[in-house]
Amino acid sequence: MSTQDIIIRKIVKEDIYVVQNFLQGQLQDLFSQEGQLAIMDDIWGLEKLYIEPDRNQMWAAFASDDRVIGTIATCEYNDRIQVLKKRYSHHITAEIGRCYIEKTLRRQGIGSRLLKEVEAFCCEKEYETIYLHTHRFLPGGFHFWEKQGFRIVVEEQGDAQIVHMEKSVASK
Repeated sequence: MSTQDIIIRKIVKEDIYVVQNFLQGQLQDLFSQEGQLAIMDDIWGLEKLYIEPDRNQMWAAFASDDRVIGTIATCEYNDRIQVLKKRYSHHITAEIGRCYIEKTLRRQGIGSRLLKEVEAFCCEKEYETIYLHTHRFLPGGFHFWEKQGFRIVVEEQGDAQIVHMEKSVASK
């Protein structure tokens, strides 16, 4: 498959089922079974979280056969993470989540293309900072974000190997 044939666009209601299936498969591949239930709520509520709100959005990369091969989402940060309490203002901080690329297509620029969509959206919505967290054990995750200009703000110890990162939104 040529990466030039890949179409990246905002998801719409009609995409929800295929996007949910893609995300569920990614979580099963990357995370332990026990931890999945705690991190699935947003997947079942894609429309309410990423389609309806004006300042939130999800994009998907589609192959020429309409298969979802990558996703990324952003929403207003909600100050839910204890180690970051009061660090960010929700109105000017966007959070990236659900950035996954089909295993066989990683390292071909799809994630970078998805991130460009997020950055343009964040500029348009007047966010000042983009926050995300990743895990060191995810294949390529931390290094990808580092290459994209994100910097570590907090690194948590423990089995989850959570790394909290941020990047300023460049004005256009």
